[in-house]
Amino acid sequence: MQIIYVHAALALLAIPLGLYIFINKKGTKHHKIFGRIWMTVLIIVSLTALFIQTINPGQYSLIHLLIPYTIGSLIYSIWNIKKFKKTKIERYKIKHMHSMIGVYIGALLIAGAFTLMPGRLFHEIIFG
Repeated sequence: MQIIYVHAALALLAIPLGLYIFINKKGTKHHKIFGRIWMTVLIIVSLTALFIQTINPGQYSLIHLLIPYTIGSLIYSIWNIKKFKKTKIERYKIKHMHSMIGVYIGALLIAGAFTLMPGRLFHEIIFG
């Protein structure tokens, strides 16, 4: 049960941190530092999700499909921003931005909404 708390705490931390990154100036030292922290948190959230199998005890559920999506999107984002720095081709920066927004929406907001379904820990905490 402890892994769920680590997973949840880091996922909850990633939501405001990601929002902070999105609303502030891009390409700055702060953007890069907080971006690296955010990506590290998301990787830990993804990896801890591997050990959570409470919906189907001993089995993965459909929500676990977000693990490869998240990790793959983060890798894709890093690749695109590095490619942009090297070539200065604008489409790489745009792909980086879209991929990061996709991770935020998919891995944090949509997955977060699923935690409010009946039978889930957050549903019990919030709705009793």
